[in-house]
Amino acid sequence: MTATGTVLVLSLLGAPPASSSDPLCANREPCRVVETLEGGKDAQGRALQVKRLDLGWADVETWSQSAGRRFGPGGRKAQGSRAEGQCEAAEWWLLRPSQPAQLLLAVCNDGYGAAGVGEDSVTVVDNYFTHEQSGGSRERWSHARTLQLSPLRLTSENRRSSDALASEGGESGESWDYQTLRGDVVVAAPTCKPGESSPGERTLPYLPQVKVEPAYLQGGWKQAGLGECGFSSGHFLLGNQDDPKDASLKALLVAPDTLLVEVRDDKWTGPSAKWLNDDHVELWLAPQAPQELTGCGKPTDAQKPSQWGIRIADGQVFPAFGSPKQPLQVERAELPGKQGYVLKLKLPTPFKGISVVYSDSDSGKKQELMLATSLVKFGRPETLNPVRVVPPEEATCAVKNGQLSVVQGSPLKSEPDVAVLRNP
Repeated sequence: MTATGTVLVLSLLGAPPASSSDPLCANREPCRVVETLEGGKDAQGRALQVKRLDLGWADVETWSQSAGRRFGPGGRKAQGSRAEGQCEAAEWWLLRPSQPAQLLLAVCNDGYGAAGVGEDSVTVVDNYFTHEQSGGSRERWSHARTLQLSPLRLTSENRRSSDALASEGGESGESWDYQTLRGDVVVAAPTCKPGESSPGERTLPYLPQVKVEPAYLQGGWKQAGLGECGFSSGHFLLGNQDDPKDASLKALLVAPDTLLVEVRDDKWTGPSAKWLNDDHVELWLAPQAPQELTGCGKPTDAQKPSQWGIRIADGQVFPAFGSPKQPLQVERAELPGKQGYVLKLKLPTPFKGISVVYSDSDSGKKQELMLATSLVKFGRPETLNPVRVVPPEEATCAVKNGQLSVVQGSPLKSEPDVAVLRNP
């Protein structure tokens, strides 16, 4: 797969755009097609193309009032200057057989910040269009989005910002993949008071909340696993895993107060007199979003998380850190073929931070392996997972071949002259 694309910077636009005979430039002087990129093929095997138009200079104030739409036939000049309140205008259009040309993106680069270093970078690969915009002054930022061309869908988004004068650990932002329902929040290292310990830069994976079919929520969860919708534990809090079949953990919020947890293991232990030595799930909930906490010093009483233990063998609940008084309702079902268990937990609300841990004890004498959905530290709310609520129009989850699968929302619709990707 070969990537093609362009970066718009002032030095590339020194010459005024000449008029073009391309239909996209009809009655739109100044206008020039400066690049035609091959976009692969649609589902029917028909070729796709993306054309970039150079439209000269536009008035920033006029542009801001109609941002996201096709530049009009007037109000632009072949030459201009940012010092005079003008910006460099460009458009990218998708050409598809038997359909009108579709505006993908319209930008007007005024430097995107006091430093005047802003850029627009576009890359086109087989059926995908990626736009990255960057700018700022001391506070530098970037925003990248990838669009599937056929059918039109936003597939990923990434935002980052950083202090140009900061040392390491000064980046923050978030990313999200709309196809896999995965993403994270990056929190810059905070400046703590003297005597307070700093957590440093943190990367917090989102735990998604996704709508599922009513039948699955009512009873289907007892027969079908979480599949690709389940968020797999990616962190080891204790021990290591030589054999991936030894143990696994998946979690998925299916409602604001309902969590499904899938645990698989090759050997089960418990129940015993000490639940910590039995195979069990640990649930952490916190009242504030972890990305909004600095993590400096000790958490306040209003920030402290609560912890519960749920034994796999019988589903019994044990209040743990914080001695939570709220009830935790648990339903438990064995997966077909005795491959593991699914727990349906009715959670106390509200909460904004959550993490799920599986503690595996093959010997039944101590905790030997701990898998978690985040790098949770005992009693530290800033280390939990933030929740990402997935709107149904973006995606839902439904059973396919005995497992939950991601169901993408309807393709994006836009008038031909209205950009599919609006300005950040």
